[in-house]
Formats: sequence, structure tokens, C-alpha cells
Amino acid sequence: MADDFSELLELAADLSGVPAAANRNVRKAIEVTARNVKDDWRQGATVSRGYAASYAAAVDYTLKFPGGSIDAEVGPSLGKTAGASAGFLEDAPGGVAAAPQHAGRDSLEANEGDFVRGLEIAITAAVIDKVER
Repeated sequence: MADDFSELLELAADLSGVPAAANRNVRKAIEVTARNVKDDWRQGATVSRGYAASYAAAVDYTLKFPGGSIDAEVGPSLGKTAGASAGFLEDAPGGVAAAPQHAGRDSLEANEGDFVRGLEIAITAAVIDKVER
């Protein structure tokens, strides 16, 4: 019985390094999702006239790493284009001659399943890699 426990303890010790190994793949999953959300948001945020015509081009993403976590922010980057401030179009209640676009919300919802699958793949790959060593 002691042998069984020693192998289990060895496996547990090996798996303790999985979070660090998984971070590389989790970062990839987050970045790919952020890029897809950005691309879908831009496609849904197309406005054909006025200063808001450049709104879609202002949508971008930024990765941040506060305190060891991995964050992605997706949305219009103020200062990138003149239309960046047209974010009000996302929820415009029909005012300013525009119906609400919800391009950001729609793009996030459309990519949610792929994001979850990407995280599952990232974590599974790290565990398999650690166990096979």
C-alpha cells in the first residue's frame, strides 16, 4: 500500500508545477479570444457616415498581467481614431439617429464557447505534458 501512496504523492508533486506550465497556454487562449472578440466587434460596429465611421477601427485589445493574473481588455481605444468616443452607439436607445449596435456584447457572446474550450485545452495539455514526463 505504501508504494501506491508514494506514486500518488509523486504525481501530486509533479502536478504542482502545472499552473506555471499552463500559464503559457492560458495566455494564448486569452489572447486568441481577445483578438477574435476585437475582430467580431469591429465587423459589427461598422458605421457608414460621420465621425463615427472610424469607430470600428478604434476597437482593439490590450493584455495586462497584474499580480500574476492574465487580463484582456477589448474595446475602443480612446485617441486611436476620432470615432473612438462613439462607444455610446453600443447602447444608443435610437437617439442620435442610431439604433443600438451591441457589437461588443454580441462579439463577446459569440466567442464565449471558444474561450472555454481554449482554456480546457490549455489546462489539459499542461496536465498531460506534466504527467508524461
